[in-house]
Amino acid sequence: MKNMIKIFSVILVVSTAANAAQTGAQFLKIDTDARLSGMASAGVASALGVSALNYNPAGLAAMTGPEAAFSHSQWLMDATHDFIGFGMPVKKMALALGVTRLSNGKMEGRADDGTASGGYSAYDQAVSLGFGFKSVGGAVKYIQSSIAGVKAQAFAVDLGAKQKLSRLPVTLGVGVQNLGTGIKYLAQRDNLPLSVNAGFTFMVLPGMGLSLDVKRLVYDKQTVFSAGTEYAMLVGNSTGFALRGGYGLTGLTQNNEKSGLCVGAGVMALGAQLDYAVSPETGLGSVQRITLKKKF
Repeated sequence: MKNMIKIFSVILVVSTAANAAQTGAQFLKIDTDARLSGMASAGVASALGVSALNYNPAGLAAMTGPEAAFSHSQWLMDATHDFIGFGMPVKKMALALGVTRLSNGKMEGRADDGTASGGYSAYDQAVSLGFGFKSVGGAVKYIQSSIAGVKAQAFAVDLGAKQKLSRLPVTLGVGVQNLGTGIKYLAQRDNLPLSVNAGFTFMVLPGMGLSLDVKRLVYDKQTVFSAGTEYAMLVGNSTGFALRGGYGLTGLTQNNEKSGLCVGAGVMALGAQLDYAVSPETGLGSVQRITLKKKF
């Protein structure tokens, strides 16, 4: 518990030292796991396995064997958002590698007079390498963004910690995400969407958990509150289902992105898990997401 307080104090110092500015690489704020998406992204204490790579890398330590995950969602204007990851325990720690990509497809270009001038493509992607050891974890990211062949690059670090209380069915989690260099397009450099997160998961009943998160987007000057719940029932050793719900609130109003009700469900069988979620991601409507995980 004392270590958790020390780690969170360091994270607060980092966030206080940051100056407010416009942020780039907004795709880093998009969910990469349908399970947590159905819980309003309340994952700093509840993320487990390879999917924890983009929420709290300390959760990677929960892996007991090799795991793979693939997530897909259809984004706005025919764009697609995908994540693929693989992780496994190595000696006393766990390692994971993941790739996140937002592909915008081909867009139509226009000349000054409004006539068509050919098409161009755009994408954003990040490659993450993370570790989890006991109650702490970290990850490094290589971030790349491209618009019509013009590319921008950046590097970032994620840090996190989790601690299960000994006398209560409660797990605490803290973390910092996207701490690193800004991303520069031509002459403009934007900060990455640095965030500081804290939350807990409380097991209300066997198989039923309640998760609460608070995330401070430092440069965006926003605070996101997330509450999610999950009820999972196993039938036998490896077969079961899960129902999930959550509510996210950006600031103290309901008019911002990611505010609203999230729902999801999942089925588990033969060492695999298939999750589905619907969440308000953009302020313009809901996004559906599907994630397939497999343990080996």
